[in-house]
Amino acid sequence: MNTVAIVQARMGSTRLPNKVMRPINGVPMIELLLKRLIRSKEIDKIVVATSEDPRNEPLVEHVRALGYACERGSESDVLER
Repeated sequence: MNTVAIVQARMGSTRLPNKVMRPINGVPMIELLLKRLIRSKEIDKIVVATSEDPRNEPLVEHVRALGYACERGSESDVLER
């Protein structure tokens, strides 16, 4: 049996826009999270779920450049993503 971790992230936060790409010690927050998750012995695959909103393009590009899967779906329906 495979265990998949789904990380929901988007760039369109109203309180803190672009939050997931904000750097912590020079590293985007999403990258720090993914690096920590990959160390888990219980997780076989990590997928980042985001919306089809064009503002998420930098997030998608960064996640894919790191070698992780990224799925896009509805902005308003998180379950659909």
